[in-house]
Amino acid sequence: MVVVKKLGDTVKLYFIINPKSGKEKPDIIIKRLKALLKNDAFSYEFHLTTKPNHAIALAEAAASSNAFDRIVAVGGDGTLNEVINGMLRIYLQNGDKIGGCPPLGIIPAGLGNDTARGLKIPRRLKDAYIILSRGLPTYIDVGEVNGRFFINGIGVGYDGAVISQMYEIRKRGKVLSGWIYFRVLIHQILRFKSPTLHVEIDETSLTPRKYLLVLTANGTSFGGIFNLTPKARVNDGLLDVLLVEDIPKSTFLLNIPKAITGRHLGLKQVHYYTSRKVTIKSPTQVP
Repeated sequence: MVVVKKLGDTVKLYFIINPKSGKEKPDIIIKRLKALLKNDAFSYEFHLTTKPNHAIALAEAAASSNAFDRIVAVGGDGTLNEVINGMLRIYLQNGDKIGGCPPLGIIPAGLGNDTARGLKIPRRLKDAYIILSRGLPTYIDVGEVNGRFFINGIGVGYDGAVISQMYEIRKRGKVLSGWIYFRVLIHQILRFKSPTLHVEIDETSLTPRKYLLVLTANGTSFGGIFNLTPKARVNDGLLDVLLVEDIPKSTFLLNIPKAITGRHLGLKQVHYYTSRKVTIKSPTQVP
């Protein structure tokens, strides 16, 4: 659970900024944030990440110091995921209680910004800052997979292959863009082979079969434009599970518009569940 509390006059903010997120340069983002912060007279610190998982360490340090009223993630979904994991490690160490960790703030500055999009946090920095400074209380669920926490969702199969390729592209120093993401989507659908997966929804074991995608979600938005789990709610205590059977490539491509608008649930190859626990097993390694 992440708690967002009302900001007061003596609030101290700890910003964790990923300089490689999105297209806007970090010095420009910092300059714009400073102008907004000056108007509100908040005290603050800016910390830039320098390597993968650095945001986890920064969030842990900020949360354990008890010196900050809010930790703010400035970046995309990957940055936010790291910040959440760092914060929750301290939160759980402090006995899983209210006040055991500072609240979370989000300034979306990545490519897809799916978590922020699902939480109705605007992409425009000034508008996102208004929500941050007003600090309306919000409670959200958090999922866990293999010891790692997530807010929005986690995909196995095709989605995992897309994310893995995007990660490799970024490791090579390229700036990610919507065009690159689209090319990766097409590349993976042409080469990806659906694995055989054994899926358990709570205590119900489904018949093993080939799945293109198994998505376990807390939010609704994926890939910046897709509304894959339109029934999901971030505070209902449940995970929404989307299963897409192995389908012809032509069927996949023709139904992309439906996946964008959330109308794909009517397809016979698509199955939708809600649960508290999902187990996915495979005889082979699956992204």
